[in-house]
Amino acid sequence: MHRALILFVAAASLLFPLSSAIYIEVPDYNSGIASAGVKEAINGRYGDVIFATDSGISVHTANGTWYSVNARHPGETVYGRLAPLETMVTAVALDAEGHLWIGYPGGLQIGDGTGYRTITDLQFLKNRNINCMIRWGDEMWIATGRAGLHRYHGDDWTWYKPLGPEGLGCHTVVSMAVDAASDALVIGSENDGIRVLGNRTGEVRFEQVTYRDDPLRGISEVRVDPFGGVYLFNRTTVLRYTPDGGVTPVLGAGDLSTFPVTINDVAATPEGMLLIASDNGIYGWNSSGVALHIMSGDGLRSNFVKKLFIDADGRCWFVVPGNVGYIPPMTDSATLDLSAVPVQTPEVAGTVSGSAPAPEETPGEPAGLLDGVWAFFEGWIGAVIPG
Repeated sequence: MHRALILFVAAASLLFPLSSAIYIEVPDYNSGIASAGVKEAINGRYGDVIFATDSGISVHTANGTWYSVNARHPGETVYGRLAPLETMVTAVALDAEGHLWIGYPGGLQIGDGTGYRTITDLQFLKNRNINCMIRWGDEMWIATGRAGLHRYHGDDWTWYKPLGPEGLGCHTVVSMAVDAASDALVIGSENDGIRVLGNRTGEVRFEQVTYRDDPLRGISEVRVDPFGGVYLFNRTTVLRYTPDGGVTPVLGAGDLSTFPVTINDVAATPEGMLLIASDNGIYGWNSSGVALHIMSGDGLRSNFVKKLFIDADGRCWFVVPGNVGYIPPMTDSATLDLSAVPVQTPEVAGTVSGSAPAPEETPGEPAGLLDGVWAFFEGWIGAVIPG
């Protein structure tokens, strides 16, 4: 049975087909993502995907529509009425009750289902610049500036100093992931390697992760593996870590291409393939090596892929300069379709409501531009996706 690959691309002021450019003078925050400057993406609680961008919060709803809010365009969301603290959003997370937490360069907003409270007091946050956040059980962990980590649990705030007695040992935490198998919190720092915290109860003690006695100071990024463990990576190397098995090498940039490539992000699919965002497109890696390579000729608007995110429906979202899109899960149709919505361009004039739109259908555009791609993917899809 043939299965289809469909690309969805949000273009920054240019819609397909390429011959017809559409320029937007006043952004419509109900028709697309607010900006291609995506800082983070997470799964929402209603089948939606929530994007933190440099122009506010954007939500792709379960029915395929969009809405956005920012400091100049507050509005209603399914997570309560939101007037963002700042335009730039650096991090987003949902707590154990499904409330939205939003991080900015200058503070934090915490939802309660109807509205939001703002945290900017240095009594709670020793640095207001929110680097990243994650839920761990019923706790929230927040990394701020060069001030280490904060934990929020039951209305209590705890600060773990970079050089404190708990052994955090790093100033700037830039990424965190919870291992689905061991329920350990794995922490990536800018310059001081990887730490792991194996237990949420009792005494807090961060342990350094090493590989062959190397403290991994050149590794800063952590991503979850849905099958257990986490991936650790930098611009040239991908490793895999489990608390029981330690660190094992996965690949180096030289395994992807004979020409030099830079690794920008990784994301593991539910089917067991590791996707790698690079400056030479998206690579798919399995136990046999490179099984997939998507480039600009296959529908990406640029070979420089900044970020990847696999959502709860199995779509692989990608971010390239000026564009955001996704590769949906495979379907039973052998048709290659391309749908597009605009990334919002800078405002010129006018006022636009930020309220959430009513559900509406968004028609897809014809696939003629990428008809040749199907032949490229047909063999790979049949090989790695069960029919």
